[in-house]
Amino acid sequence: MAGWEDVVTAARIGSDRRPVPQQLPRSWATGGDPATDPAHAVLSLAARHRAVTRAGGLPASCPPAALGPPNLEPVAGRAAHEILDRLLSPPQVDLLNLWLGAAAQHGQRAAASYWTPLAMVAARTSAVDRTTLGRAIGERGIWFVAQNPQWTRLSSSIQSGMDDVPSRDRTAPSGAVTEDAVHADPELILRAATPWSQQLSETVLRIIGSGQLRERGTRYGAAVGARLPLEHYELLRPAVERSLGSNKPLAAVTLRSIREAFRALERVTWVRVEIGSAFAGEPIRVQRLEIPPW
Repeated sequence: MAGWEDVVTAARIGSDRRPVPQQLPRSWATGGDPATDPAHAVLSLAARHRAVTRAGGLPASCPPAALGPPNLEPVAGRAAHEILDRLLSPPQVDLLNLWLGAAAQHGQRAAASYWTPLAMVAARTSAVDRTTLGRAIGERGIWFVAQNPQWTRLSSSIQSGMDDVPSRDRTAPSGAVTEDAVHADPELILRAATPWSQQLSETVLRIIGSGQLRERGTRYGAAVGARLPLEHYELLRPAVERSLGSNKPLAAVTLRSIREAFRALERVTWVRVEIGSAFAGEPIRVQRLEIPPW
């Protein structure tokens, strides 16, 4: 039986001097037509031989890929991941940061199946806290993100956040925040140390219920909800009843802003209640306050 060398010889000296081999391996030379032009037949055989060689050849050897670090942190439970599902569809970055922070605080991590969607959200916006993201996916999750060239910048920022030494917030008030100070500057409470005293929480709720924040109310309410001590959740009920059930005449736009501010505050605080319950494995012991839309 002829072989590849015979085809090469026919191509070099010419098919008029050396006929095209007829008995060739079936793996790459089947289906030959004696009526085909000899020069075309040689080229066709060469192409088939190259295709078979490429398809059946062994790949070049390469060193094995580096293994990722092991998972040391326990995976968060099902209840925590059900909340994470809600926060990812669609992405709610501020609430995602709360979930990531809670995971890090409880020494638990997101399951590996969530690393990709979390990285995709973080790659689109710098609002995702890189430090808590790194702590919530663990060393193996950080390694996983670094394997994707499209996430190079994200990987670097996560690693930088993990390497940074926490420093004192220079914008935080140097002394204790008082109720009078918060009345004068409501934004001051957002830089105050937590947990707040009950008096501070009540002061903030009165400010929201007064309607003085107007168009800033929703943003302010959400920011307060991210910081309000969870044991003060029940303070919301009398505050809402006092503000929205009052006989004091208020403009419709003011009432709407108060309601939306309280709704934003309650929603964020309640998500924190759910997250805390899920990570701690304890039941929720408070009844949710329903604030109907306008």
